[in-house]
Amino acid sequence: MIVCICANVSDRTISEAVRSGCGSVDDITMKTGACSGCGQCRMHCQSEIDAHNTLIQVSEMSQQTV
Repeated sequence: MIVCICANVSDRTISEAVRSGCGSVDDITMKTGACSGCGQCRMHCQSEIDAHNTLIQVSEMSQQTV
């Protein structure tokens, strides 16, 4: 699904950018062009970053308790 209409960037592209190391909305903008226009997709990009960081934290916590 296209998330950033201004730059024609899909949710999949944003997810891949986050998984490849983009840790901020500015990083995503530099890599994909998303959030460089009207800004309507900014919240989606930040949500992707937050979800990714949560998964990493949960994974690290589960490894520490084993």
